[in-house]
Amino acid sequence: MLIGDRVWAARYDVGVAVITERGVAALVLTGTRAGRAAAPMVVWFGVGAPDALDADASGLAGSDVWVRDSATQERLGGTAVQSGDPLLLASRVFGADTLRRRADLLRMCGALPAGRRLVVEVAHGADASARRTLADGLERALRADPKLSVVVLRLDPARPDAAAGLEIAGLVAERVHHLPVWTGVDDIAAAMSGAGAVLASTPAGAHLAAALGAPVALVAAEPRSSPAIAVLAGDAASAIETFLHDAQPADIGEAVHTLDAAFAELAERLPRLAGTASVATQTDPVESALTILQQRLVDERTALQAELSRIQAELEHLQASPEHRIARPLREGYQRWQRRRT
Repeated sequence: MLIGDRVWAARYDVGVAVITERGVAALVLTGTRAGRAAAPMVVWFGVGAPDALDADASGLAGSDVWVRDSATQERLGGTAVQSGDPLLLASRVFGADTLRRRADLLRMCGALPAGRRLVVEVAHGADASARRTLADGLERALRADPKLSVVVLRLDPARPDAAAGLEIAGLVAERVHHLPVWTGVDDIAAAMSGAGAVLASTPAGAHLAAALGAPVALVAAEPRSSPAIAVLAGDAASAIETFLHDAQPADIGEAVHTLDAAFAELAERLPRLAGTASVATQTDPVESALTILQQRLVDERTALQAELSRIQAELEHLQASPEHRIARPLREGYQRWQRRRT
């Protein structure tokens, strides 16, 4: 996200002074560290929420910033190019066969239930009343469909308390599963891709589910979400029940077309920008030593594999030789005679 020190500090749970001292915001915004160039070029694609943009973006040209929505574009003074959320292209990153195998592996590990499932993406910071309303709606859906299971997950692993407060009482709570903390984005994508429906609390979760072809709806009004994604409002319990009954994948064709056009324009600009931006970056001695060590390990492993292949070839040659075929019956007969004596 295009953010400043305050949001970076909250994201990694450290003091703002630490982030400022390390120059994190300057590095990600301008590609400089301690006033010295550390990257040949910085291109921002898909910046954060308008209320989280506390960074000074006045010096960024429109060709270097690509925003997800019109609200963020206005926040930057109209100098950014509107493109849409790149998460809407997630289906091009995760193959269908890969997601299916990943889901099978999660099911074998007990992290994903079998059968029809409703995936609920929760976010940090939701108020207690909203969580209670969502929990009531999920409880009602579970009671209405005995074969339905609920999988609760979060996109931000740095917020382990995101799923706290989403408590469902009664026997139906046995069909509520929480995706483990150790799972990654590929696991989340696998859980969403095969789901009967997805309830998302953030535009990122909604866009990821929509890109994977799962019926999805947002449980709160979000101006940064795609217009093709439904928003559940009013009575959450009734809205969830209606959504599950009539759930259909969102039509994101227009948004994907806009993203493709943005990527095409970005691809035209990149070579020209890269050619004019020549930055002499310093080589880190520690990183260089690690690179050399890794290359030596690769070379030694290759040499060892070649030696093992040579020895295996010689062994196969000896086993196929006439001397081996003649001596083998004599050796086996001698061994049988020894066993009879003992």
